[in-house]
Amino acid sequence: MVGSMCTRVTVGSKSLLLLLSVAVFSGVATAEVLRFNSARDWSTWTSPTSALIQNSDGSIALNRVEAAIDAVENAAEFEHAVKRTKDLVPGGVRGFSNEADVGKLIDGHSDTYWQPSPDDALDDWWIEVDLGRMVYATKIILTFPDTTDAIPFRNFSVFVNNGERSVAAKDVFQFTRVGRTTSPNEERVVEYALQTLDPGPATGEHLQTLDTLAYVGVQYVRFVPEEIHPNAALAEIGVEAIGDNIALGTVTRGGSVRSGTNNSNAGLFSDGDHNTNWALSGALHWEDNGHWYEWDLGATFWINRMIIEVGGPVVYSGLPVIKDFNISTSTGTASSGLTKGRVRSNFDYDPLTVVDASQTPVRTFYDLQFEPRKTRYLFFHRVTAFPWRVFYLLVEHALYGDGYLAEVEMVSDFIDLGGTSSVRRLTWDADLPPGTYVEIRSQSGDSFITEQKFYNKNGREVTEAQWKKLPRSQKLDIVEIQRPGADWSGWSPPYLTPNAVFLSPSPRSYVQLQVKLGNDDPDVTPILREIGLHFDDALISGGVTSRILPREARFDSLQTFSYT
Repeated sequence: MVGSMCTRVTVGSKSLLLLLSVAVFSGVATAEVLRFNSARDWSTWTSPTSALIQNSDGSIALNRVEAAIDAVENAAEFEHAVKRTKDLVPGGVRGFSNEADVGKLIDGHSDTYWQPSPDDALDDWWIEVDLGRMVYATKIILTFPDTTDAIPFRNFSVFVNNGERSVAAKDVFQFTRVGRTTSPNEERVVEYALQTLDPGPATGEHLQTLDTLAYVGVQYVRFVPEEIHPNAALAEIGVEAIGDNIALGTVTRGGSVRSGTNNSNAGLFSDGDHNTNWALSGALHWEDNGHWYEWDLGATFWINRMIIEVGGPVVYSGLPVIKDFNISTSTGTASSGLTKGRVRSNFDYDPLTVVDASQTPVRTFYDLQFEPRKTRYLFFHRVTAFPWRVFYLLVEHALYGDGYLAEVEMVSDFIDLGGTSSVRRLTWDADLPPGTYVEIRSQSGDSFITEQKFYNKNGREVTEAQWKKLPRSQKLDIVEIQRPGADWSGWSPPYLTPNAVFLSPSPRSYVQLQVKLGNDDPDVTPILREIGLHFDDALISGGVTSRILPREARFDSLQTFSYT
């Protein structure tokens, strides 16, 4: 690029008019576009586990939370501890007769089936389905084949167990019969509805107070034939449950639980394991006793139901002394001062319910059903102080919804532009049904720092000193995180149009992008198809040098100088 300018300089006592020929040379800028539009591209981004789905065309969308699920379908995705080996094992199915075919009972195909070997004793004909976690099941569904070589079992019983051991140190379980034939069965589909009797007279907004609840806690299902007959066969065992329990994915999504007492075990009420719990005891005010927890779900959900199950220690004959509790929810909005004093919480909370359970008999299940509300955080605390000691175990706090997640944040890795580059524009392509949004921000910089993070098993961050004192079973591995250096810009305002001028400082060597996908209606989701960064070589990089020629000039004469 060549140009010229005039300037006046003084040489001695004379003022001279200089005509400067300006030559600014730069390399030819190479325009590039970095696009994110495939599964491989999005795999470098960080987002809460299972909160987003990858479509076959490379686009991404919010995942769904389903109601009325068959808990058998994804049993193998859940693991639980066993005493005999002290290992984690996945859900599945086991049997002692014709073991090679027992997997057909949970394969989702009614045209495949399991038949026990006619050579085996009747005592070996039973099979057991392990759901991998405890669910609140509403129905057990048995599907039988009916062909020349395979006919329904004529007489049988069905038993369930909620996963709780009868002996703490051994894998010994007590089962409850929930169904039995009263005459020889000839049906292809047999269903057993499940119910729990819980007559406690508790009160509270959104609390279901029926004496009979239409579900039972179930982890194991046993099908036990009671008669040997030729060609007996079973095709499928189904377990209809209330829905996907959002609580189970808390830590893997990046969420956590912080509590005022027994903090290392606070997350045990969200693990789907009936052998674990969070224990509370004391007679002081809830803050003084630490009877509270703040629960970060790791993403924002539309929640419309929660079930809180409590129990009592053996010294109290297994009866809880719960009395009351308060629950509120938050989307993560920064506190405006209304609830900032809530045990040092940073968020504003909306009340959900205050439950009074002071009358006897004390309930075990607290089933809250309400209009869907956006929820990222929950705050639970006991309400009043009593002259007697409060003592109970919070066994499970299950959460349910029906529809797409409300909001999920995803963040790119640090994007290397291959050297100092000028980012010109950011473009994006998305399907945005009414009530949905995509919000994109950027930041840029040139340097990094490495930081170590320490977490307990509940996903709660602790100091390095605290982490070192924890037993190995109570802590997660050290996480090394690459952080932006001091020269990074911070997040830009959101890009409001699909083709916008880049809003972060440029030229820079690295860029990072943040995307939020969300909705105001659980029935719809945005679909993000592509993000593009348009950049080229920086016009000036490595600093600027210049010179003026000639280096000398005569008095009283017009001299042309070249400035390069």
